Amino acid sequence: MHTNTLEETELTDNTSEPQQEQPETTASPEPEEAQPETQEQEVTALVPIEPEVIEGEVIELEQPDTAGDHLPPRQKPYWLLIPFTILLCLEFIAASILFPLLAPTATVTIIPVERTITRTTTIRVSGRELLPLTLMQSLSAPATGKQHQDPTRAAGTITFYNGLLASQTIAGGTVLTGSDGVQVITDQPAIIPAANPPFEGQVTVTAHAVVPGQQGNIPAYDINQACCASSVLAKNTSAFTGGAAARDFLAVRRTDINTTVTSLLLTLSQSENAALQAQLHPGEALITLSCTPTVLSNQKIGDAAKQVTVTVSETCGGIAYAAHEVYAGAMQVLTSQAGSSLGANYALLGDLQVSIIHATIINRQGRANLVVQVTGTWVYQITPAIQQDLLHLIAGKTKQQAGAMLLQFPGIAGAQITLRGGNQTLPLDSKAIRILVQYNPDQIQMHVSVLIPGEG
Repeated sequence: MHTNTLEETELTDNTSEPQQEQPETTASPEPEEAQPETQEQEVTALVPIEPEVIEGEVIELEQPDTAGDHLPPRQKPYWLLIPFTILLCLEFIAASILFPLLAPTATVTIIPVERTITRTTTIRVSGRELLPLTLMQSLSAPATGKQHQDPTRAAGTITFYNGLLASQTIAGGTVLTGSDGVQVITDQPAIIPAANPPFEGQVTVTAHAVVPGQQGNIPAYDINQACCASSVLAKNTSAFTGGAAARDFLAVRRTDINTTVTSLLLTLSQSENAALQAQLHPGEALITLSCTPTVLSNQKIGDAAKQVTVTVSETCGGIAYAAHEVYAGAMQVLTSQAGSSLGANYALLGDLQVSIIHATIINRQGRANLVVQVTGTWVYQITPAIQQDLLHLIAGKTKQQAGAMLLQFPGIAGAQITLRGGNQTLPLDSKAIRILVQYNPDQIQMHVSVLIPGEG
């Protein structure tokens, strides 16, 4: 009976709920002592049902709330930014402190030897002569001269007539009065020849007004009277001129004309250059030949005037040449000289400076001779291999020993050694030494100086 009961229990565990009722219908009568076991087995058969109860509880938790009470939304934890910001600041401070400790402890700045080569040579390149152009321009400028003129006396001539058959002399300084009361005085004696009837003897002498000013400008025949001697008549057959009162006036100065000419030449030069540039072909450059200017002005220097007008005309010619051929030729000439005089350890620093001194066309054959001045700077090459050799050479040396060794190197013109922390000796590890190559000799002199932080 116990065996059957156990089999029924296993069947109950492996079957669904309808199969659990079978023990009640098929069970045979048993003694009362066996009933407790059967009840205990039935209780065991109910164990698989418990997960369903738990599943039911989960379903009940998913039911919507009917109470209407909702929790407020959570606020974002902005307060976490405060420790995060503090952490970043601490990392930055730590990096600032540790970086100098990890950086090289010695810096060696080296100035390599530089050599400047200048040569004047003739280079033959492709070239052609451009048609000359003539341009003209005028410009007026105010007169800036300030002058003062004292009053001036009018001047003219007096003609004396003699009716006698003998000559007569009128002394110089004779004063004559015109019909308007203006007095004039002769400048020289007048020797009047004798009359030759029917003609009278006559002579003309210079004279001037006694009183300066415009009133002395008397008209012709203002003086027409007998005077001075028997049968003598005096006349001014032309007007007296030049009498003027004192005045201050503007006058043309030399600088007025020169400044105007300079301004015109600048404008004309720009226009001439633009006109000549328009004749160039692609790849050509321009050499402007000497220009011939012509200057004219409507006033002379010292003339009383408020302004002066200057006209300048200029004729210019030019030569078009192949620019790349000039630079290539200059590079070839100077590189050859640098190679022969300096050796292979030097290299060009920057670009060549080429100045064209003179240019001529060779018989219109499409070639031009250019006289040029070429200047270039060559610098000794401190290559990475040389730098490594220098690092091994000066590692572990005192600053004085390292400086002396560097200056003995043939390609070094000057050096500066900077040590950190007041050290007097360079590190033994060459990786702790940094070499900088500097191409400006004006900043570091031709000697070794040691800079120690904290010292003057």
